[in-house]
Amino acid sequence: MNQGNIRARWLTRAFVALLCFLSSISFAANIAIVLDDIGNSTLDYQALKLPRQVAFSLLPFTPEALAIGQQAWAQERDLLLHIPMEAVGKNKYLGPGALRADMNETELKAQLTRAIISLPFVQGINNHMGSKLTTMADPMRWTIEIVRNNELFFLDSRTSKHTLAEQTAQVLGVPVLRRHVFLDNLRSQAAIERQFNHALTLARAGRDVIIIGHPYPETLSFLQHRLNQPLGAVNLVNISQLMPIAEPALAQQQPETLTQTNQELN
Repeated sequence: MNQGNIRARWLTRAFVALLCFLSSISFAANIAIVLDDIGNSTLDYQALKLPRQVAFSLLPFTPEALAIGQQAWAQERDLLLHIPMEAVGKNKYLGPGALRADMNETELKAQLTRAIISLPFVQGINNHMGSKLTTMADPMRWTIEIVRNNELFFLDSRTSKHTLAEQTAQVLGVPVLRRHVFLDNLRSQAAIERQFNHALTLARAGRDVIIIGHPYPETLSFLQHRLNQPLGAVNLVNISQLMPIAEPALAQQQPETLTQTNQELN
């Protein structure tokens, strides 16, 4: 896949997304949905049936990530690299390509670069786990420098309330977004519906809301049904439509969003 063609397509899609965003901003608030942990299972292909506004975040070096990513790219779906980062605990679930706290700058940057090269169509990056690494100043600076060098954006999954990812990206002039709601920490239909309704409530209060979920059967079933129903005065949009214009600056942190307690699940 030619890197120049990929970049040109992303720029075209970003421009179209900007026009769509400007046309919708006066009519409704927006939600964007990202499905993390894509690539480990053939069951993940079921997510391709969801509306193309639902973005996928692909785990690097997993059996199905490249094939699913190629199909999702053909659907003009937004794609992210779901880069594993060291957590406070449960690091046996990190998977291949993880960024670890004991890596030096050269090691960490090389690891992240390999992961980006393995999925050349990604538009952005978000953290898989990372409750430890995202709180460490130097590793986050090294990470965001690679994000900037590859002209990507960063989505802070906010697996720790002490994360430095968003702040670091703002300082280095990298477009950055933050997760507001985890959809499926609890996998029952009732719990997923509560979280989705919470996201709609936040959006109707006047903010754009980013939801992170996973390709669990319960989540896919819920989204296939719910996204075919009206959302009221809320638009389902591509995450790229919510992209801020970043400039290097010491930006003030947004107030912490009140959501379900962060859990080390993604």
